[in-house]
Amino acid sequence: MALIRNELRTGVLVLVSLVLLGGVLIFLGAPGAFCERRVYRVYFDNAGGINVGAPVMLAGRRVGQVSRLLSPVPTAERPRPDLAAVVEVSVACDAQIFRKQRVTMLQYNLLSEQVVDFTLGDESSGLATKGMSFIGDRQPGLGDVAQKVVDKLDPVVGSATLAMKDIQKTASQLTEITRQGSDLVVGISNFRQFGERLAAISGTDGALQRTLCNIETLTGKESPLARALAHAETFTSSLAGNRDIGASLRNFRQASESLSVAARGLKSSVCNARPGIDQTVRNAEQFTDTVKRQPWRLIWPSTKKYPDDPPQDCTAVAEKVVRKYR
Repeated sequence: MALIRNELRTGVLVLVSLVLLGGVLIFLGAPGAFCERRVYRVYFDNAGGINVGAPVMLAGRRVGQVSRLLSPVPTAERPRPDLAAVVEVSVACDAQIFRKQRVTMLQYNLLSEQVVDFTLGDESSGLATKGMSFIGDRQPGLGDVAQKVVDKLDPVVGSATLAMKDIQKTASQLTEITRQGSDLVVGISNFRQFGERLAAISGTDGALQRTLCNIETLTGKESPLARALAHAETFTSSLAGNRDIGASLRNFRQASESLSVAARGLKSSVCNARPGIDQTVRNAEQFTDTVKRQPWRLIWPSTKKYPDDPPQDCTAVAEKVVRKYR
């Protein structure tokens, strides 16, 4: 019998301990479960991400949970046309929720669920009555943020795509420009050859260096050019100091004037003698023509006709010849 009583006591103790532990867990997990609870309605534009049983917070402290979700709400029952969802929350009776209260649906971190948080209450407005309605704000969740990020990134992605196409086009053009045998490669090769030739010309033993040395030798103090310039300077100095140069120039001018007068006289003489010279030339031409064509006319010149002779009667000429040789 003693053993049975001990077992009964142990079982009762364990049962009471479990009941107490369950009560503590319920008290901590669902505040107000052992007292009267108040239900409020909170309107949101979207109830996505919130579930029944989700925590209800009062300035970061849990005071209740979500009891029911209604979506979509009939248009006639909406405070605003865009508020299509109602979240009913059940909170502890000792939670100080005022009539003017900010209600937000938010997510504390990426892995936690959505919660309804009452903040920034106006104490002067008085405590909210049971069944009162609030208009809540919904903070963007991970999905909303991702969508917004995608919307923001679409223009950037489009611009990046165009930029990549431009880069590809530029790369193709660069490849075409730098291919073997292209103008750029040939130009670089020619420029390299030009540089090598320029280096060879301007080197220590190059043609340019030798030319500069020759110029330096030619224009030095003891060079032939310097001596010629010195001699020219001496000559001009002596010429400037010569007193007879003026008289020599005057004599040269008088001689040139006399020569000019003689040339004019010779020209006048030639002009006066020109008619006789012309007649002599014509006679010589007629003589050579007669010798060439009719040499017998030298013996019988009476029958020779000249262009400038007046026309003669043939009969009279014949009679004259007959009388001469009769």
